[in-house]
Amino acid sequence: MLYTIELFAGAGGLALGVEKAGFETLGLIEFDKDAADTLKMNRPEWNVINEDIANISCLDLEKYFHLKKGELDLLSGGAPCQAFSYAGKRLGLEDARGTLFYHYALFLQKLQPKMFLFENVRGLLTHDHGNTYKTIVNIFTEAGYKIDKKVLNAWDYGVPQKRERLITVGIRNDLIGKIKFAFPKPHDYKPVLRDILLDCPDSPYIPYGEKKRKIFELVPAGGYWRDIDPQIAKEYMKSCWYMEGGRTGILRRMSLDEPSLAVLTSPSQKQTERCHPLEARPFTIRENARCQTFPDEWGFCGNVSSQYKQVGNAVPVSLAQDIAVEIHNSLEMLGKGSQGGKVMGWSLGFISEENFIKHVGATIEKYGEKLESYDVIRFNKNIIDPIKLIFDKTVYQTSWEEMVGNEIFRQRDKSNNNDIGYFHQRIFRYIDKCRVPENGKEGGWDVIYQNEDGITLPDGDVVHTVYVEMKNKHNTMNSASAGKTYIKMQNQLLRDDDCACFLVEAIAQKSQNIKWETTVDGNRMSHKRIRRVSLDQFYAITTGEEDAFYNMCMVLPNVIEKVVKQDGTIQIPHDTVLQELKNIAAMTGKKSEDMAMAVAVYMLGFNSYLGFANLVGNDGGSTVNENYLKRIYAYAKKVCTMNPELQND
Repeated sequence: MLYTIELFAGAGGLALGVEKAGFETLGLIEFDKDAADTLKMNRPEWNVINEDIANISCLDLEKYFHLKKGELDLLSGGAPCQAFSYAGKRLGLEDARGTLFYHYALFLQKLQPKMFLFENVRGLLTHDHGNTYKTIVNIFTEAGYKIDKKVLNAWDYGVPQKRERLITVGIRNDLIGKIKFAFPKPHDYKPVLRDILLDCPDSPYIPYGEKKRKIFELVPAGGYWRDIDPQIAKEYMKSCWYMEGGRTGILRRMSLDEPSLAVLTSPSQKQTERCHPLEARPFTIRENARCQTFPDEWGFCGNVSSQYKQVGNAVPVSLAQDIAVEIHNSLEMLGKGSQGGKVMGWSLGFISEENFIKHVGATIEKYGEKLESYDVIRFNKNIIDPIKLIFDKTVYQTSWEEMVGNEIFRQRDKSNNNDIGYFHQRIFRYIDKCRVPENGKEGGWDVIYQNEDGITLPDGDVVHTVYVEMKNKHNTMNSASAGKTYIKMQNQLLRDDDCACFLVEAIAQKSQNIKWETTVDGNRMSHKRIRRVSLDQFYAITTGEEDAFYNMCMVLPNVIEKVVKQDGTIQIPHDTVLQELKNIAAMTGKKSEDMAMAVAVYMLGFNSYLGFANLVGNDGGSTVNENYLKRIYAYAKKVCTMNPELQND
């Protein structure tokens, strides 16, 4: 896997394209709250940092992102470049101070990524007679990078929009010769508005005023102010009528057979109109998003004006992807990333990469039979509560498909907690001075930690052994269980006066290392060496690293993904429950689909109950057939067997 950090992320056009190219983000910085919320909503797993970049760039970035200098694969982003000051200038980093680009440059200097991608408007090339971009290139060069630049038109790269962007790519000097980069080649087919507008989903927009709308109804598709009555045009344009130039952006109406002009941050500006080709209105949010090649499922947060701004400021996703693919191909020349089962920049000092991957793999194996497909028999193994299912479906206004899916997930998840408990406990086999006894041995403790140098408790006491009972959550213990555990710990203290006993909670209300107070035989009990300790605090004690648990969590998602992909044996469940229930529903004779499905669910729990036993083909008699449920199962399964295409529904 190759990794990136993105600055000035906006609504995610560049980030999404980079993701599609195969990169994984370690963080995205975006100051605007609506844009940051957009990123979080669409990619909850992304590390979105809604903060002023000036507050981040001044930090120890290696520590902040858990990277060593030079490890990051790609730094991306398009910093707004305000006017620089040049009088008597060195054309170096100090010349950019006070601008947002300065912070991009600080990231580059501090992290030294292998490559960077810097995106901006074409006008940057000529700003201040070229001096602004000259300063930028000089800063990149001083930071240790070979620079390549090119103006790309998004229309050449699968984007139905004429949008020129200046793309600057840098390769770190020590990698020159090991990495070769080439800008993407233009596509053969260039899309037009007809390709994206005719089936576009509805979404909000800011309509024209009535007067403006009526004038636009006069403008033909592909036309502008010259194509209507001059008097009407003159009245609309006011002082703009006397300006020089073609003024082709005024009263401009798009054509289905052409690409859009560059999407703007506002739906209606007199000098840069973008009227819909078929209706007298601006483009909607979703139409603009399609022009930027955002997928339809990519939503936007904030009010309508904010959404227009986010979409207009974005990098077209398809353009970003094509550029990022070439960067990805270049970096793969180094033979880094995911090859050999390695995770970039292994940062955990308390456990080796090999052992961590091994432990994650062992945990995944524990999922075992829960990955097996569910049929009706397995679904009803412990007899579901039909009344609850029907209440839930109706109250939550969900579908039978979703309801059945949720119940299957609940059943699978019920035993998954044990597997995660395995992960939390057994990882300490690999941590120095810890051991995880086999079940029932060494007093039945989950973990024993011994340190000959001493273990200092919060009150100042020093012990040399800690005995651990580990729980996923403290509130899963009933009073009897809590009392029994406390007595076990109390007895251990009587046997060994050089120890402490910890109740370690994987999920605690807060980070803590406190005396455990509980009730035993009706009496409130506590002891300074019997403690409730959150998992992060226990990691800190055993590893000597304050943020050890946090650092482990940051590494974990990538390792899980890697192990799942490399294993190749992990099966994907193909549950047949829903179709089997539909088969049962078809036997009921109920006209209402909802009622038929409800009866099918009733039959699972109530098949022998009075009134239910003769609902579905029970020989029409009043005598309950003890094998009736088996007959229902068999019928449902038979239909699926006869129709194999249904089995994966």
